[in-house]
Amino acid sequence: MKNRLTFLVSTLFVVLTCGAVYGQPLTRINAEAVSSDPRLVAIEALKRLEADVMVYRSLGDFEAGGRLARVPLPVFEERLREVSAEVEPLLDQMPAAKSKLDLTNALDSYRDGVFWWRQIDQPRVINVSALAYGDSHHTPAETAFLSSVPYTVAIHWRQAEKYLKRAEQSLRDR
Repeated sequence: MKNRLTFLVSTLFVVLTCGAVYGQPLTRINAEAVSSDPRLVAIEALKRLEADVMVYRSLGDFEAGGRLARVPLPVFEERLREVSAEVEPLLDQMPAAKSKLDLTNALDSYRDGVFWWRQIDQPRVINVSALAYGDSHHTPAETAFLSSVPYTVAIHWRQAEKYLKRAEQSLRDR
């Protein structure tokens, strides 16, 4: 029993030391191995989503880049489902605090972004039975509205990043 405890303590020390030596923040190390703090685990999970999306600083940057994500919509939706299943129970464990609200808002921003992304997604392979003549005709107002949807998605990604950074900062400030 004493040997196991010594082994666990020394392993934890090595993991923390390696992270400090390489200048990596604590959230870059596997949070589950280091701590049972649900905030760290939730931040790490949401960072996986952040790595999949394109976050633009301005409308000009968005227009120059034009991409919404590094992965296709179905892949991102699956990852969002996985992260949601991981993060939601953690949020239930957290006490009401600013970091919990920020993490909830970040997850909700990713969900909202996916909702709008679905509105404009046009798969490259189209099932012939899904074709309908009425769906292809849009009024000028609908066309104008649909043209603004990609930027709406980009704004949701930027909001998610902002909330995630605020949650990390509040964890560092404690």
